[in-house]
Parts: sequence; structure tokens; C-alpha cells
Amino acid sequence: MNVVRLLARARWDLVEAVAYLAERSEKAARRFRVEADETFQRLAAMPGMGARFKAEDPALAGLRYAPISARYRKYVAFYRPIPDGIEVIRVLHGARDIRTALAEEFDAGEEGGDELAP
Repeated sequence: MNVVRLLARARWDLVEAVAYLAERSEKAARRFRVEADETFQRLAAMPGMGARFKAEDPALAGLRYAPISARYRKYVAFYRPIPDGIEVIRVLHGARDIRTALAEEFDAGEEGGDELAP
């Protein structure tokens, strides 16, 4: 079974992205969420598919990233492989200061996540 574990901040990132997109188009917001879930499932099945995130901070060791989809390539999922799938840390828009956002997540400490079944 491929497990997708969404940390609390990643869930909030998704809520924010969907709300932002819904201001322009409800259809686009729904499509984003579906494509995000599909991407998470693909990554859980093949965790090495995403690129390695290069960082000097040891807290970010093992972090990988992949765009949500071709359509939403500006949104990037940051995750870690776990024995039975992936743990999604953040879902960030590429215009953000990615390193700062990730560092803040690890400075604050990781929170529990929810698992999504395939």
C-alpha cells in the first residue's frame, strides 16, 4: 500500500492554494486538488521520482520535490520518502522564498500528519 502522509502545514498549503485558485475559478481549484492528490499517489508509488532538494541544513536532508502537475507546475510538493510511501512536508508556489519557508517549518518542528489511502 502506498501511503501519503500530509503534515499539517502541507494540508494548510493546499487549503490556501485551493482558496486562491477558487477566487478565479472553482473548476481550476477542484482540478488543482485532484491533480495534487494524483501526484502524491504517483510519488508514493515511486518516491525517487522527484528531484533531490539540495540544502546545507541537515534538517532538510533527504527532502525531495516535484511539481504538482504540468498544468500547475508552479506549485511544488516537498516530501520525504518513508518506508511505505511519502510524507509531504509542504506544497509551495515557486514564487515563494522556498528555503526560508522550509527552514521555518523545521525550526517550528514537524507536526503530525494524516494518511491518504490510494
